[in-house]
Amino acid sequence: NALNTIQAYIFMNERDKATGYLSKFSKLTRAILQMSEKETIRLSQELEALTLYLDLEKMRFHEGFEYRIDIKDVNVEAVQIPSMLIQPFVENAIKHGLLHRPEEKRLLLSISQCDGNLYVEIDDNGIGRKRAEELKKQRDRYHEGFSSQANEKRLKLLSRNTILSIKYIDKINEFQQATGTTVQLIIELKT
Repeated sequence: NALNTIQAYIFMNERDKATGYLSKFSKLTRAILQMSEKETIRLSQELEALTLYLDLEKMRFHEGFEYRIDIKDVNVEAVQIPSMLIQPFVENAIKHGLLHRPEEKRLLLSISQCDGNLYVEIDDNGIGRKRAEELKKQRDRYHEGFSSQANEKRLKLLSRNTILSIKYIDKINEFQQATGTTVQLIIELKT
């Protein structure tokens, strides 16, 4: 997707946008490669990579996507977490919830710390898990979802030692229509 967006900017002769996107893409690729070699990283490193990723998605959606990262009572330089722990949840919110939403797409990542645990919440205003699953079933007739399966296996391994709980909340309005999804993680911080 990133390379397709860069290609589109080049074809539209938008060199500044193509250059900016390519720069962020290369920084993100480098960060992912560096983090993948480590078992744990500083939360600040995860947030830097997430910000690059979210900025790329914002450019891809042509300003139809807004995100915010709220951090409360967390020393992001001191807190250590497993590498790429939060990223798959953010990616899933975009890929499965927001990508198919025709109107403005919003994502809120909230992080706080209390009693030796890190509390992470990923909230989106996407199409909801039920509709996303319906679309996935249609797509999977033609395409095998490797990344989702790999993420699930990795999260199961991590949850044995790190994640205390994962909770999915399906948001609905008064007409019982999906208004997005909230994922809540509680992560035990090792001392």
